[in-house]
Amino acid sequence: MENELNKQILTWWHQLPDIFRTNLPTFIHPLNKKAELLFVGLNPSGDTSAKDVIQNITTDDIQNKIELEKRAIFGDGCDQRNGQYKRYYKPISSIADDLNLEFEHCDLFHMSYRTAKIVVNEIFNATGQLKPIHQEHLSIFNAIFKQVSPKIVITNNVVSANILKEHLQLTFDHQTGLYQDKNGVYFYLNGIMSYGRQTIYDRERLIWQLRKIVESQQILEA
Repeated sequence: MENELNKQILTWWHQLPDIFRTNLPTFIHPLNKKAELLFVGLNPSGDTSAKDVIQNITTDDIQNKIELEKRAIFGDGCDQRNGQYKRYYKPISSIADDLNLEFEHCDLFHMSYRTAKIVVNEIFNATGQLKPIHQEHLSIFNAIFKQVSPKIVITNNVVSANILKEHLQLTFDHQTGLYQDKNGVYFYLNGIMSYGRQTIYDRERLIWQLRKIVESQQILEA
């Protein structure tokens, strides 16, 4: 499945403006199908300095990029997660570790670009709707969501939260304070937690809410 999704990413990426094609896009790594938490960002960061547009991407380029991304997200597999890009991913992995749950991470869009405002201006039209090419690209997320089948989805970007709320027609659950999709999967719609932007109090509330959900589901499954 991942190979087919990566072909779709390349087709989409080649249609982007030149400014987004000076860095390789990110690709879908082999997904953790045991993940109970799925964290969702908007797009991966990337160098914004002036460079030539990348014309050709080889199979080796794709595989090397996948390996780099896997290490950035999960580290080397040891408790210390050596090699992990900790400024972004440690706040995510530490939540999963505190809850003793496995996790997965994906972005809604796969252009590697640092400036969020420019990315947002690209994906939305003048009326605030996703442009058709980017609306169609959400099929990648749909496939990841179905394959991972998490118990809880947590956004790490408010734009991602807004997109998923509309895309999946999420409704607010007044008992838990979280959102749910039509199948009852919980969504914690959240702004950026990385780069030191999440306070200890925000994190405390998040862990408390997620633990309540996880414990209630374990009771129901028992």
